[in-house]
Amino acid sequence: MSASPNRGQLNLPVIDISSFISWPSPEVNNITNSEAAKDDEKDGDKNHPQAHLPNPATAADLTPAQRTTIAALRAAVRHPGFFYLTGHGVPHELMQRVLDLGRQFYTPDNEGTLPNKRAIARRPCGDRYGDGARGWQDVDALARNDWHEALDLYAEIDGADEVAAHRAFKASRSDVWPGVEGLLEGGNLYPARPAAMRDVLPGYVARLCAVGEAVMRALGFALELRDPEFFVGATRDSFWCLRVLGYPPLPPAFRKKADAVDDDDDEEDDEEDEEMVGCGAHSDYGCLTMLLTDETPGALKVRVAGGEGEKETDEEKQTEEQWVDADPLPGAYVVNIGDMVEQWTGRWATSTVHKVLHAGDDYRISVPFFYEPAKHVVVRRLPEFGGTDADPEVRYWDHLVSKIDGSFFRKRTNW
Repeated sequence: MSASPNRGQLNLPVIDISSFISWPSPEVNNITNSEAAKDDEKDGDKNHPQAHLPNPATAADLTPAQRTTIAALRAAVRHPGFFYLTGHGVPHELMQRVLDLGRQFYTPDNEGTLPNKRAIARRPCGDRYGDGARGWQDVDALARNDWHEALDLYAEIDGADEVAAHRAFKASRSDVWPGVEGLLEGGNLYPARPAAMRDVLPGYVARLCAVGEAVMRALGFALELRDPEFFVGATRDSFWCLRVLGYPPLPPAFRKKADAVDDDDDEEDDEEDEEMVGCGAHSDYGCLTMLLTDETPGALKVRVAGGEGEKETDEEKQTEEQWVDADPLPGAYVVNIGDMVEQWTGRWATSTVHKVLHAGDDYRISVPFFYEPAKHVVVRRLPEFGGTDADPEVRYWDHLVSKIDGSFFRKRTNW
C-alpha cells in the first residue's frame, strides 16, 4: 500500500545564520525584562536595536563559518525549500512574548473579546479606515480550507515622497489592477487589548528585517550570484507582512475527517483534503517566510518528493510526493522561500507547497513574518540561471495585489 500523504516527520536542515549577523551588547539585546511582562510596558528604544551585518564583498572574503552556512543554505533552498534557522539573535523571551500576545488577543474572556477584534476588523478600501488588507479577519465559516483568524500588518507607505512615487507607479499600472484604489495605503491597526502589541510588534518586525537581510545576503553567496548583494538590494525597502494567526480547533465533524486523513493509508484527493484544514495548500508568494509558532505538533504539513538529495527536474520533484510534518524546533524559526526566489532562479530553488491541519483541542498560535521584495521591484529569471531580457517578468506589487485580490480583497468579511 502507498504511504499516507500526511504521515511522517520532515527532517529539516538546521542552518546557523550567526556568522552573517550580530547584535549589540547583551544589555541592549535583552529586550524582554521583568517589567516588560506587563501589557502596558513601553519597551522604547530597546525595541529597535541595530544589528551589525558582516558584509563580505566577494566569495574570497567569506569566513569558514559563512562558507558552512551558504553550503547548507544552497542545499536547503534546492530541496526541500524549508529549513530551521538558528543563530538569529532574536531573544527567546521576545519570541515567547509575541506568542503570548497573540494568545491573549484570541483567547475568549469576559471582557468582550469579539468587540475588541471587531474594532480593528479589516474593511474594504474607502470604508472608514479600511485599506482592504490590514486588520483582523474572522474565521469564514464558508471557507473550510481556511479555518483560522488573522491579524495582518504590512509595511506602511508613509512620507510625502513615498506616497507620491507609489501613486505615480499605480497610475501607470491602472490597466493592470483597476478598481483597487487605496489598497494597502492605510496604517496598521492594533487592538486595545493587549495594548502591548502596539509597543512590541514594531520592534519585533525591525529585528526580523535585519535577520531577513542577513539570510538574503547569505543566499546571494549560496547561489553564486555575480552580485552577491543582489537580493539585499531587491529587499532593502521590503514590503514586509506580519500575520498573527489563531487556529481554533476544527469543528467535531471535520476533526474526525482530519484524523482519518492521518490514519488512512490510501491516497486522498487534494480537493477533499482541503475541506478540512486550517489553511489550504499554498506556496508563499513573496521572498522569505520566517515562522514563529507555538509548540503544537503535527499542524504544519509540507508537500515534498520522496527520497533524499537534490531534485534535478520537475518530474523528480513530483515523484512520490507526500505530506510530512514540519514541527517547531525550540528557539528556531521554520523558514521557507517563496515564489519570487523560485522565479529569480528559474525554478531551480523550491517554493514548496504547504498547509495547516490543526486537529488538536487547543487554540494554535502562529506568527509568520514575510520578508518581501520592495514593492516596485521587477522580478525575472537571473542570468546565472539562464535568464535573458526576453524572459517574462513581474512587478512585485502586481503579484502582491493579485494574491490579495484573490484571497480576501473582494470577499465579504463578517464583523
